[in-house]
Amino acid sequence: MPLLPASPPPLRPGAVIHGPGSYGVDALLDGFTAELKRRGFRVGGLVQRNHGPGDDCAERMELVDVATGRAYDITQRLGRESQSCRVDPTGVAEASQAIRDAVASNVDLLVVNKFAGLESHGDGLSDEMLTAIAEGIPLLTSVGSRYLNEWQAATGGFCDLLSPTADALWRWWGPQRMYPDLVQGVADAEVRRVITGDKWVLVETGEGLGVAARQAPAADDDPGRWAGRSLRDLAAMAARSWDPLEISVGVAALNAHYNRPDVAGVPGNGLDLFASVEGRVVVVGGFPQVARRMPRAQVIDMTPQEGEHPEAACDWLLPGAEAVAVTASAFANRTLPRLLRVSAGARVAMIGPGTPLTPRLFDYGVDVLAGFVATDREAVVRTIAGGGGSRDFHPHGRMVTLHRPPHS
Repeated sequence: MPLLPASPPPLRPGAVIHGPGSYGVDALLDGFTAELKRRGFRVGGLVQRNHGPGDDCAERMELVDVATGRAYDITQRLGRESQSCRVDPTGVAEASQAIRDAVASNVDLLVVNKFAGLESHGDGLSDEMLTAIAEGIPLLTSVGSRYLNEWQAATGGFCDLLSPTADALWRWWGPQRMYPDLVQGVADAEVRRVITGDKWVLVETGEGLGVAARQAPAADDDPGRWAGRSLRDLAAMAARSWDPLEISVGVAALNAHYNRPDVAGVPGNGLDLFASVEGRVVVVGGFPQVARRMPRAQVIDMTPQEGEHPEAACDWLLPGAEAVAVTASAFANRTLPRLLRVSAGARVAMIGPGTPLTPRLFDYGVDVLAGFVATDREAVVRTIAGGGGSRDFHPHGRMVTLHRPPHS
């Protein structure tokens, strides 16, 4: 029986919990969904934007359809002395069409501005939200602490309660989604060559060349397997396939787009990044010269040598670590999402020629990216085709390091 394509795990409904007032949360949801939409994800639903004050000294509230940009006024003009709820149920009912449209379109994410007073009584947008949950569509909303019991009752406790921070939203969204995220950022292009060597593979276009460590044993490969396929088609295998060689070629295709000659960063060896860290440093993967460059590091490897820990040690050593260096092979073999989850709170670097050099990865918990940019393509092609390893092709390129900006 053939394997189904790889896909990110389902998401439980996410609820951002906040105290009185939700202005900061409204902006948080608005910014998060706008960023996902910019990256190519299909996002639907409603975010709230407030403007004002108006004639009666109260802010004007509107719901905005994130898919179309249409705005719905939901403000009741009750006068400056009124203490009643200013949300207009008629406007909310009209705006609910945006949620129904999103559910019908089976969006990647449905955002609903809040579960509040109307919803706590089964009105407002509660029916549309519960329908989306029943359909298995990822839902993100906000819930004031005063309505938390009603939210828990409505969802039967099937939800994730989130802090009102961007990092919390990205952790909920999940590191598995970094794979389709990167694929969506790839500009389609004609593929010139695909080389599958004994140790490494490469994909070359007119704009760049990307490499990835081979995840399958060397064999007699059929070059026609890749003929006529575009860059984005090959890159999609990094997100969808379970075949080890296809995944390797998919990662190389990603790197052919992201690790182009014009990428700018800091030169140097990625293993030097955490040399001065005083807390616990963990290295995942058998890096050459790690003992000399990071003598205090605790090393984890799938095939541990003397003085190294087995792969099972990840769940014991990574939590509470100050810094974690991960081989780029963890991205290719899809163990990186798990490593990022158990390394929460640590400064994480992904290091190796197969590292995609794109800021898209920063939001998923990676702080530093150290990857390879080819400068002499023909030499890299000859080396990989001849069965050479990373030490052999390193002289024909440059290592580039990207750092996560302090504010992101």
